[in-house]
Amino acid sequence: MSDLFSLKGKVALVTGASKEMGREVAYVLAQHGADVAITARDAKQLEEGAAHIKSMGRKGLAIPADLTKISELGSIVQRTVDTLGGLDILVNVAGGGPYSTYGWALRMTEDMWDNMMNLNLKAPMFLCQAAARVMKERGGGSIVNISSGAGSGASPRMSNYGAAKAGLDNLSETLAQEWAQFRIRVNVVISGLVDTTNARTSTFATPEREAMLVKQMPLGRIGLPRDIASAVLWLVSPASEWVTGIKVPINGGAGRLRPFG
Repeated sequence: MSDLFSLKGKVALVTGASKEMGREVAYVLAQHGADVAITARDAKQLEEGAAHIKSMGRKGLAIPADLTKISELGSIVQRTVDTLGGLDILVNVAGGGPYSTYGWALRMTEDMWDNMMNLNLKAPMFLCQAAARVMKERGGGSIVNISSGAGSGASPRMSNYGAAKAGLDNLSETLAQEWAQFRIRVNVVISGLVDTTNARTSTFATPEREAMLVKQMPLGRIGLPRDIASAVLWLVSPASEWVTGIKVPINGGAGRLRPFG
């Protein structure tokens, strides 16, 4: 293992780790030496994930939680610190939302808007804040927020999601500027279309839609959770120690893919 990508002695917290992308991020960080706390709402999936991390010889901690309960976010960070000894890395993977929370702007309800904003923008903000308070005392750290191409331009039928991710992108750049003095780096991975259960039941639910979307991919395939996890690894490792406030598109070269536009 190259020292450039070694996370030995580091403690990470990964949200959304009951699903494919968050789980893969957690596993890749553990493979490179980090002890990892994982959080999401599905306790059973989290326990299985923590057990797998332990099987790799690292410490794993499952923290079932609803990230939209903002008052409880500090306790997630505190449990990580108390059990694993600190916090050096935060990866906010949790996002999106049930398919029912997406819709055309003329049909958007206040609840649809608020639910999307709470999970995709408000929760990452206050979890970043709680994590940064610990990282500041430890002399630094690294935060990666997972965003979407929907936040980089017009997003028909996803106005709430696109607005939330645009806000997350801007927030991340701002936090990077504010917290650089504390040696806390904040970066964004802009995820393209990735093969997950959620995507297979919504974005490309039929072979015809999958084929149509693959045609828009210059590299000829839909992304895998590992593609996103590899980008996260670079951004939290010593290999990127002079990198903060950037947005890294991981999208197979697809650029402005508009699955519903």
